[in-house]
Amino acid sequence: MKTSIAETNRANQIQRKLIAATLFACVAVLAITAPPAVAATDKITSSTALTLRTPSQQISDAALLDVGIPTLNDGLYLTDESDTVFPEVRYAEAIYFSNQLAKVMEKSGAWGAIRVTPTDSVIMDLYITGTILQSDGETMDLDIQVRDSSGKQWFAKNYKQTTGKYAYDRRLKRLGDPFQNLFIRIANDLLAYREKLSEQQAIELRTISELRFAKSFSPEAFDSYVSERRDGTLKIDRLPAENDSILMRVRKIRDRDYLYIDTMQDYYDGFSQQMHMAYQDFRRSSYDSVVKARQLEKQGNRRIVAGIGAILAGIYGRSQAETRMVNDASTATAAVGGFVLKSGLEKKQEAAAYNESVAEMGSSLEAEIAPQVIELEDRTVTLTGTVQAQYQQWQELLHKIYKQERGTL
Repeated sequence: MKTSIAETNRANQIQRKLIAATLFACVAVLAITAPPAVAATDKITSSTALTLRTPSQQISDAALLDVGIPTLNDGLYLTDESDTVFPEVRYAEAIYFSNQLAKVMEKSGAWGAIRVTPTDSVIMDLYITGTILQSDGETMDLDIQVRDSSGKQWFAKNYKQTTGKYAYDRRLKRLGDPFQNLFIRIANDLLAYREKLSEQQAIELRTISELRFAKSFSPEAFDSYVSERRDGTLKIDRLPAENDSILMRVRKIRDRDYLYIDTMQDYYDGFSQQMHMAYQDFRRSSYDSVVKARQLEKQGNRRIVAGIGAILAGIYGRSQAETRMVNDASTATAAVGGFVLKSGLEKKQEAAAYNESVAEMGSSLEAEIAPQVIELEDRTVTLTGTVQAQYQQWQELLHKIYKQERGTL
């Protein structure tokens, strides 16, 4: 009799646990299949535009630093198979973001010429390089490094911004970039560092740039003017005479180089303007897809976890079942878990479909943002190929011109 009572109590205890597990699984289904409360996660907000800083005092023309912004590294080597990144789009973004930063910096009035350059071999007073870590319409993440002509690093910093859906609302007629604040933050940090320099330090940087350029064309004549410190930065040892004939020829060559760089800047400006509207449409669609995919991904994960839990509860119940009623309850629990698991996997597949839609947009955009071949004629020379290849050809041409001019003296 005692054994019968003990077995009955044990069966009742298992039954209560299984009923509780079944109820939990059912509540999980109701909670998970209900409309998701995602507003807190993906809140639609509008960001306040930051103020672009201007110099606290006027900067003399002699102390205005020329800035080079080599096109950003596309960061494709940092991506993996789970990232929805399209090489053609990312390459175009590298140019577009570099140009956007240049335009913002120009508005501050704190710099000399600001040029997007094909490589970092173009000799400038200040260099801004960077890598695109993320760009999906919702979030932009850039890794930025800044160094001057002497080789001294000003700073290295990560800039990240997440934008809301209002940034793409056509009704607001916003023509600026949705991530304008990120570029303003970079420009403001640059100016804050620049204002730590004295006028004399800025002029010395400009002189180092000129001597570096001169040395690249005539090492034998300018090798002794600049030397390297122990920390790897450059310093001026002595200066050539202002009427130095070789220096004057180098300055003419540098003026020609600037003319070409300015022509390339026209290319980057035209490229950015041409892709702007199509790119904004792409980012708007990408934003919607990224947000929706993330929501579905979260829903799918929650459902999978709850489903697996319910299935395990059912399996455990059946392994412990000693009555038909308990066994039926266990089967019901496992069935609920199977439904939730299936629902979760479907949500994951739906998320993958949204990511695939971004891939289709990238393919359709490729034709509109593909770089255009530039052909520049100088006498009998035509520059063709990529912008990097053209600049290399241009440098070779300048060296030939320099040698020809020296040979006529």
